[in-house]
Amino acid sequence: MKKHMGVKLGVTFALLFSFLFSTPTQYYQVEAAKTKTEKKVKIKRTANKKVTVKVKKYIDGDTTRFKLKNGKNVTAKYLLIDTPDLKKESPYAKEAKARTKELLKDAKKIQIEYDKGKKRDSKKRELVYVWVDGKLVQETLADEGLGMVRSTKGKNTKYLDQIKKAEQKAKEQKLNIWSIENYAQADKGYSQAAVTAHVKALEKELEAKAAEEERLQKEQEAKEAEEKRAAEQAEAARKAEEKRIADEAAAAKKAEEQRLAQEAAAAEQAQQQAQAEAEATARAQQEAQAQQAAEPAQGQTVYVTPTGSKYHTHKCGNGTYSPATLEEAQARGLTPCSKCF
Repeated sequence: MKKHMGVKLGVTFALLFSFLFSTPTQYYQVEAAKTKTEKKVKIKRTANKKVTVKVKKYIDGDTTRFKLKNGKNVTAKYLLIDTPDLKKESPYAKEAKARTKELLKDAKKIQIEYDKGKKRDSKKRELVYVWVDGKLVQETLADEGLGMVRSTKGKNTKYLDQIKKAEQKAKEQKLNIWSIENYAQADKGYSQAAVTAHVKALEKELEAKAAEEERLQKEQEAKEAEEKRAAEQAEAARKAEEKRIADEAAAAKKAEEQRLAQEAAAAEQAQQQAQAEAEATARAQQEAQAQQAAEPAQGQTVYVTPTGSKYHTHKCGNGTYSPATLEEAQARGLTPCSKCF
């Protein structure tokens, strides 16, 4: 009985031990198997059927990694279009990638579509047409001169004419990649030699342009210097003329002031002379009158005192006055009285 119980307990512990320590291992094994199964999920590459996807990673202008509904990530190479190599830093490679990213990022719905021909390229990339809100991305890139038509052998030609038509339009307008002569070469890729030649041509063009700009700048500077010199001369002449006119006006004013001053001085002198003459005339008249008054006419009667030495025109004081003629008084040596005369 005890032996049976011991065996039973041993089995129980063994089962418990197995459960406790084996469960995690089984869990991880299940998860690993699940992951492995997801990786092996097959992609239905049905021609002419559009499949909705989401962007996983932007790679370059004509390559994008998408995520399918089943969780599978696929790297897609855009059919019938070839954009410049981003790794080689080819001209317009960054612009092409930026444009593709812009189209995909702003899209409400992104779809990929397989054609009837080859479904994958040598790098195991999915060969698809890419649609954003019903617009073919390859056509947009070709239309804007950011990619050229790159046809493939086989039956992948569904939208070839449509993309070629867009490409022709960009060629005629010399947009982007078509602005560099012989850069985009049909089904051969992009020519680095054409880029080198284009760069050299641009350098020469820039040098010529810089030389022309320098020449025009010098001409402009010379013209401005001449205009400045002419303006300075004109200004100097204007100031000289203004000064001449001002000097003449000042001289004329001064001459007029001098003339007026001379006339005023002459008038004042004439006035003074006239006044002097008038005063002299007045004095002469006064003297004549005084003399006339001081010298009575001959035969005039005057009066003298018995003891006086003066003769008077009248009795101007006390005493006895005797009449006499002027001649008699003057003959006696008498002088006129200052009070009477």
